[in-house]
Formats: sequence, structure tokens, C-alpha cells
Amino acid sequence: MTNQDDLEPIAETKTEFEAQTKAAILRAEGIDCCVVHNAPSWTGQMSLSPTARGAFVLVKRQDADQARKILEQRIDDSVDLDWDEVDVGEREDALPLRPINSMPLPAKIAAALIALTLLAGLIVAVLVIIQ
Repeated sequence: MTNQDDLEPIAETKTEFEAQTKAAILRAEGIDCCVVHNAPSWTGQMSLSPTARGAFVLVKRQDADQARKILEQRIDDSVDLDWDEVDVGEREDALPLRPINSMPLPAKIAAALIALTLLAGLIVAVLVIIQ
């Protein structure tokens, strides 16, 4: 790109994904940019976690004002969807709907058996120590 002294941060984001998205918008408009993240993901890949330390979008100083205007314009042009008004069609499957955080019955049974096994092991260990 260029000497880092000639770069200016134009956006600070909570996730690298958000920074890369903004960088893609700028690149599509012909502005050379890069993303620098504060803390890389432990996997070495792009972090999607909002608890990550975030990232910066850097551009050349002479492009900074134009880049900010492009991002502001893109935000102004974006559409907020009201999903209650969107017709998503009919479901194509007949799978039962479950609450997101519900645990399937076999998993509950397995968890209970593991807990009972651990409790039995603890009781045996205490009895062995007492004798």
C-alpha cells in the first residue's frame, strides 16, 4: 500500500468482519485501504466475536475525507428491514420447531447419567478415605 506514516484510520470497528466489510466497500469505490486488528483471533482467522478488541480501516491521508463520505453515504443508503413485513414464503421442510436453547431429550438423559456416575464415584471415594 504505502508508508504507514501516510495512513489514516477512518473507521474503528468492534469486529474484524465489520472492518473487512467497510474495506470491501472502499475497494469497490477504488480507494486503496487495509485493515489492522488490535488482537488477532486465536485461530489466526477473521474474528466474528464482538468481544474481540476490534479493528481499524486505514486509508491514504489524501483519500481519508472521500473514504469517510463513501462510508457515510453507504450507511445512509442502506435499508433497515422490518422482518414482520417481509414475505419469506412457506417452510419447505416439516421439521419441528424447537426453542433455540432447548436441549434434546437424549442429551438431557446423558447429562443426568454422567452426573449420577460422578456422584457415585465421589461417594465411593469418600467411603474409601473414611475406612
